[in-house]
Amino acid sequence: MSIFKDVAKLLHSNDCVIVPNFGAFVLKSKRAYIQKNEFFPPSKYVSFNAMLKDNDGLLAKYISVERKISYKKSLKLISEEVIFFKESLSKDLIIDTESFGIFELKEKETLVFNPDFSINFDNKVFGLKSFVREPMLSKISEESKKNNQVNSNVLLKYAAIAISVFGFSYFGYFNYNDYINNEKLKNIAIAQEKILENVQAATFNLGELPAININVTAPIVKDHSVYYSVIAGAFRSKVNAEKHLNTLIGNGYQASYTSINPKGLFRVAYARLKTRKEAAELISKIKTSGEDAWLLIEN
Repeated sequence: MSIFKDVAKLLHSNDCVIVPNFGAFVLKSKRAYIQKNEFFPPSKYVSFNAMLKDNDGLLAKYISVERKISYKKSLKLISEEVIFFKESLSKDLIIDTESFGIFELKEKETLVFNPDFSINFDNKVFGLKSFVREPMLSKISEESKKNNQVNSNVLLKYAAIAISVFGFSYFGYFNYNDYINNEKLKNIAIAQEKILENVQAATFNLGELPAININVTAPIVKDHSVYYSVIAGAFRSKVNAEKHLNTLIGNGYQASYTSINPKGLFRVAYARLKTRKEAAELISKIKTSGEDAWLLIEN
């Protein structure tokens, strides 16, 4: 049936081509898909509908132009080829169109069309064929197995070295930290002594205030122990020192007086502590809150 070639040509630009008194060839779309490791592009294949037999003029007109015959002769040609096709099919039971699929007559009654999926009528992907791509993971896994065998001993070696280094670093870190903390405290003490001298110089110009007899709630402690005092301020006036002392106590500090300054100033401490570490932690906490404090080592 030579008109199958004409139908195939028309299907490249039309989604449906009707062969009068036989049926319609309709294009159906198929999405891209993967089968095992082979990738297939989007496609359009031919399906057959035996219910659509009415002439729409498309095929007859195309044959008329291509073969340079009249439209009437074109219809007659199509009719003759359909009759010949049916006779051949009833005899052979199977016919290959060689253009888009195979017709099969089952039990001499049922006409079945098997499309040729290897032919793609989608012009948008013209020339695009399927391709095979090996999974990257399998390649990576094979390479990693080889690398793992080679590198396993190296990794164990480096792991042992890393553990040793970590162990030495661990102990060295804490020794170094203690050294740094001690140096910081020394520097803080030196710096705060300088600040204290400035404060002392400034307080000389305050003048004498009227004497007021007030009972001091925190006694001046005098002993021979070593204390790390976190100083809040130094006051020439005992009254002002008492006010500041009571304020600190009200804020929850274990405030007290320290030994009197050599220049006669009353020094008020946030707390008098027994270790440098406690003093450093308290100074850090006070400065974080926006207040000032300095370290005084009392013997």
